[in-house]
Amino acid sequence: MTREEIERKIVAIAAEYGCVKPEEVTLASHFINDLEYDSLQVVEFTMAVEDELELSVPDEKAEQLMTVGSVVDYVVEQVNAATATK
Repeated sequence: MTREEIERKIVAIAAEYGCVKPEEVTLASHFINDLEYDSLQVVEFTMAVEDELELSVPDEKAEQLMTVGSVVDYVVEQVNAATATK
């Protein structure tokens, strides 16, 4: 999966949970400050990313990922690491 594909999926999920259009979501969008997520939405978003991209995000790491771009970077790292071990 390419970075662009990952980015598109994460932006779509972020838009869905933020109740905004995908074109309103950027890599710099902060989940709480920009997309106005509450704590439950942050958890639900993380779970949706895990389900959609078939990976696990440890709770302590999820708490550090506060922008769309940081989630994209993390997922790309995980996908690349998984591909390298195959």
